[in-house]
Amino acid sequence: MSPQTVIATARVFRAEDPGDSRFYIQATMVSGVLRFEVVARLASGARGSVSGKEFFAAMMHHFGGRINIIEGDWNSTSGLNDNLDRFNRALAAGLSFEDAAALTWTGLRASESGFGVVAAVQAKGPKGKCSAVRVQFSR
Repeated sequence: MSPQTVIATARVFRAEDPGDSRFYIQATMVSGVLRFEVVARLASGARGSVSGKEFFAAMMHHFGGRINIIEGDWNSTSGLNDNLDRFNRALAAGLSFEDAAALTWTGLRASESGFGVVAAVQAKGPKGKCSAVRVQFSR
């Protein structure tokens, strides 16, 4: 099933699972920097009918060539910890901050979309147990 676009402006994009609005992507773009939040799976393990990749593709299609940077901002208090958990596991395995960021869900999707350069990583907390990370992916 395809995501249902709810908001589509030059700065904001939101699409939802047509059968369950708990699953969505919410994105903003300011000065070529794209920030987003996607929920395709709940903490309980429940999934909607739209995958995270489908949500991401819809967002990328909407903003297109206006994107210069894809930014991830992950923290342990958000409840959306997939990227942060993957990042910390990769760090604990000995990878660099940049290599760990590239292996997150967002890093993989960014790379598939031509944004494979990890441009900047800011992390709070000890290596492998970071509580917050901000990362930018560019071309």
